[in-house]
Amino acid sequence: MLVTTARDPSSKARRFGRALAAFLSVPYLNRGKHSSGGEDTWLVVVEDHGNPRGLVKRSIAGEELLAFRLLGEPLAGRLKKDVPVVTGRSTESKAIAQFFELRWSHLPDPEARTISVASGRIDFMDEGATRFSLRL
Repeated sequence: MLVTTARDPSSKARRFGRALAAFLSVPYLNRGKHSSGGEDTWLVVVEDHGNPRGLVKRSIAGEELLAFRLLGEPLAGRLKKDVPVVTGRSTESKAIAQFFELRWSHLPDPEARTISVASGRIDFMDEGATRFSLRL
């Protein structure tokens, strides 16, 4: 899996794409005129009027859309290469785990990197600190 943007992205979309890739511990690709080769899963950051508004997951199985509103700016900085776990008690959290191709757990671990899903909101947390949040 890798994260990229649509062609000619805004600076906000690039920053969000880099932050998401770092959080998921996957590569970020400056897309330019590259196209997917068909083998990999791509998460493409889509935007509306210069603001990130969704992710399109492109894979051999097809395309899926996760629409959201970014709440605040993602925290900058390097992260260790940890794979996050999706937590939450709703069926929505299982769907998010499937979208990001990550493991799901109903019990949060405050020391781990987690994607916490609850009531239309996704919090991307690393060691208890929220890196960024999305409203679904």
